[in-house]
Amino acid sequence: MRAGGDPGYEHTLAGPVTLRGIALHSGRPAEMRLRPAPEGTGIRFRRTDTEGPPIPATLDMVTGSTSCVALGGPRGVRMVEHLLSAAWALGVDNLEVEVSGEELPGLDGSALPIVQAIRQAGLRPQGLPRRLLRVRAPCWVEEGEGCVVALPSGRFAVTCVVTVGPPGPGDMAATYDPDRESYEETIAPARTWGYERDAEALWARGLALGASLDNTLVVGGSGYLNPPRFSNEPARHKVVDLLGDLALLGSRIAGVFVAVRAGHGLHIALARALQAQGG
Repeated sequence: MRAGGDPGYEHTLAGPVTLRGIALHSGRPAEMRLRPAPEGTGIRFRRTDTEGPPIPATLDMVTGSTSCVALGGPRGVRMVEHLLSAAWALGVDNLEVEVSGEELPGLDGSALPIVQAIRQAGLRPQGLPRRLLRVRAPCWVEEGEGCVVALPSGRFAVTCVVTVGPPGPGDMAATYDPDRESYEETIAPARTWGYERDAEALWARGLALGASLDNTLVVGGSGYLNPPRFSNEPARHKVVDLLGDLALLGSRIAGVFVAVRAGHGLHIALARALQAQGG
């Protein structure tokens, strides 16, 4: 999807659009309304069920990264990564997001419905040049078997490697280069995924209460319980998550990223390291 203006300048939505669905973790009905925002303001969330200032989508507002990204603490919002991923990939720099509760709707578990909503609204160019963060030197973070690496480059590209353990298919990888591939076609449709064996433990922690075969790719005792959209769908969804987490830097990015068995925590740690590195 082309921005419709100079790609070196910020863009916002041409008009509002609303999405509704069930929240993946709370299991409650949720709604978010996306509205145009002034240049230079970035992406900001506002809860409509409680009073409080807007919550900017920035690294210093991250208060949780277990199973999803949470911003702004107890009165904040969570499960923001799919929206941030779609907005970043489609070139939406400034956006007001009104949310009916603590969590964004899970929709079909992917970023595709958000992409389609942004396409429906259209984009409007603005007058402020976009910020560009360049990876100046190799940067990496690691924990256990997981790591994320950022390397200097004149372009942006990512590769994600995940292991879908037995009875899953094992190691798999997915790449995304916006100069060569369509985010809407190759990345956005990939759904969140998990193991059937973990369901009760997640429910006990108040997580995945809204997950179902309609919005989650589930690995059961003899393989997938529902058909995957891609042979490497879990790795492609990890690209969705990584893009959403890097979007918290509030910049376009020049650099090549490789994530191996990483999650939101490592993604956020790397983004903070890059922020400290400057660019």
